[in-house]
Amino acid sequence: MAGAAFGVLAALLIVAAAVPLPYISILPGSTSPVSNLIRVSGAPSYPIEDGHESVGFTTVSARRDISLLEALEGWLDDDVEVVPSKVLLGDRSPEENRSYNIGLMTDSIKVAKAVALQRLGYGVITTTGTVVRDLLAGGPAEAVLELDDVIIAVDGEPIDRPDELGDRLQVGGIGAGHVLTVERPPGSSTHVDVTLATIASEQDPSRAVIGIGAEERFDTDPDFPIDISIDSGDIGGPSAGLAFTLALLDVLTPGNLTGDRRVAVTGTMDLNGLVGPVGGGLQKAVTVREAGYDAFLVPSDEFEVVKATVGDDLDVIAVDTLEEALAALVELGGDPIPAAGATG
Repeated sequence: MAGAAFGVLAALLIVAAAVPLPYISILPGSTSPVSNLIRVSGAPSYPIEDGHESVGFTTVSARRDISLLEALEGWLDDDVEVVPSKVLLGDRSPEENRSYNIGLMTDSIKVAKAVALQRLGYGVITTTGTVVRDLLAGGPAEAVLELDDVIIAVDGEPIDRPDELGDRLQVGGIGAGHVLTVERPPGSSTHVDVTLATIASEQDPSRAVIGIGAEERFDTDPDFPIDISIDSGDIGGPSAGLAFTLALLDVLTPGNLTGDRRVAVTGTMDLNGLVGPVGGGLQKAVTVREAGYDAFLVPSDEFEVVKATVGDDLDVIAVDTLEEALAALVELGGDPIPAAGATG
């Protein structure tokens, strides 16, 4: 009898260790200096010399299809988050999700280049449509739009930015029908017209919406006056946008942006110089602390979770804009970036 019970227990343990579950564990990743990834030609550059510090960007590690034992281990570890695969993948397959995140990284690099050059006085930022990044379940857009669609016109009127889209949708009020002209697939010359009616926003019932999350798209092949490459390897997602922007400004100007302090950075960057949240703040905070950094610049939406994770072990600074991030680095002892037009 004991032998049979032992056999059953052993079989259960084998199943628990071997059978994959539809869950993903999110773990601390890495923190690396960005300047090592940057190459510049066509303009003076000031690479970070050996022995000096560069802005560091942070990542998380994700493990999918984990076993029951791995899930239990994650649930018991305060530094690990275990979530259903559906939360991160949505309706995308792992391969589609990987491609999607690589696309986000590519876009974030382009935005970082544009914002850094714009900050230095080069007029490089143009917008060419509004990209659909999220679809509200049950919303009007869900049935007629696809992720990564680029909306280029509303009722025949060209639009470039999400705010322009939002303003055009107010015409006629809530419930009004609109024709959206969509570039599909993105980057092609194929345009599709779709028709839908607006609904009231949950956040502001007086405002008409179609149920999408959107961001502006700028020229996918901008004529930058400087040749800049950033080797992000196989890392996906948009979370290094702020770090890339700061590191580029550091490499393209004299001095040291971090004042030789070890400063890690996370947060998205948009063409308006706004910093956005990225998720994984707890795991990134652990990574930055364990790597021995002095300070961590984070989007204000993630300040509380990061600060609660590291306590007084790390100087956590909330920033909402590129200018706030630059000011924070000056407070830490870094050199200020010259005024626009002072370089190049």
